[in-house]
Formats: sequence, C-alpha cells, structure tokens
Amino acid sequence: MNIGIDVDDTISNSFETIFADSQKFDIELGNSGEPKQYGKISDHNQIETLYSHWTNEQIELFWKKYFIKVLTVARPKDCVAEVLKNLKEEGNNIIIITSRYEELEGSTEIEDYTRKWLDKNGIVYDKLVLGANDKLKAAKENDIDLFIDDSIKHCRNAQSGNIRTILYTSICNQGVETPDLERAYSWVQIYDKYKKIVNKAVLV
Repeated sequence: MNIGIDVDDTISNSFETIFADSQKFDIELGNSGEPKQYGKISDHNQIETLYSHWTNEQIELFWKKYFIKVLTVARPKDCVAEVLKNLKEEGNNIIIITSRYEELEGSTEIEDYTRKWLDKNGIVYDKLVLGANDKLKAAKENDIDLFIDDSIKHCRNAQSGNIRTILYTSICNQGVETPDLERAYSWVQIYDKYKKIVNKAVLV
C-alpha cells in the first residue's frame, strides 16, 4: 500500500510550536492576541485565519521570524515514529506530501530542513514531495492508496478522487463538523484503522 502523509500538524506539532509566538506577535502589533476561528479552521493556513486582520507584510514578517521553529524544534506527534516504522516493516511505501515550498528557485533549504527533522525524529519514509498545494494531484501522481492529513480541505480534495482518507484531528480542525470524513485522534488510532482496512481487504 502507498500511504501519503502530511507533515505539519499531522506528523509534527507545528501549530503548538508557534501559537504562543503568534499571540505575542499580535499583541506587539497593538492587538489583543485573541485568535479568530480557533479550532474551526478547514485548511492549512491556520495563522492567516486566526489573525485575518494582519496585513500581508505582517504575515510575511511573522513567518520570516518564526517558521524556523516549525522546521527545527517542533515535536513529533505521539507514537508517530513507531507507527510509521511498523507500516514500513509491513511492506508499505511511505510518501510524505507537504505544501512546504522553496521560496527561491533552485534552493533546497526547506527540503534540507525537513529531511533533517524527519531523520532526527526517527520518521521513516520512502519519498518526500514538497510544494504540493494540490494534494489530490500529488496523491494521484504517487499512486496513493491511503491519504492522511490534518487539512479538511486537502482530505476532501483527495477523497473526491476516490482515495481513502483519514483526517488527523488537530487543535485547529477539532471544532469543524466533518461527517463526510473519517477522523482519527492519534497515530495509535490511525494504525488500528489501517489494520482494519488491510484485514477487510484480505477477507474480500
């Protein structure tokens, strides 16, 4: 089975790493630090949605100052390394599909940081796909059988292409009603769902 998996807030605790920083930044701008739509965000633009009153220049300044923390000090989700190791040992291909992208043409800075973080945290994988804003397209190009992401938008997009999806429940999406999507609340639960998919396929 080819399993496509997002990085930020699916494998790593990216949002938790910079949330306090985002409030500090907002307060320093003279605002209240009060986040809008907390827990009700459907896509991966969490900071931009929480602080929709920021200008483009302020958003750019925030990411320039704090994105390095996402790339270097974010913690992996509980049990993710163990589960991915099990999935790999059972013969699956792990394809990391992220919308992270290089700002400068020809640069490999974001890729290098991402690979270093994955290796440091014991995350096994077969392929890394960056710049995947259209994750259905990326999933199709990599023959993905099972797609896992915290973005409701990306999961619905993948599901529209008849790809089995699991929405990873995060702080940002937990308050959004998603009766059309299969949710998981931990990597332990994702592994259990995977085993049931495999067992069902064997029985058929």
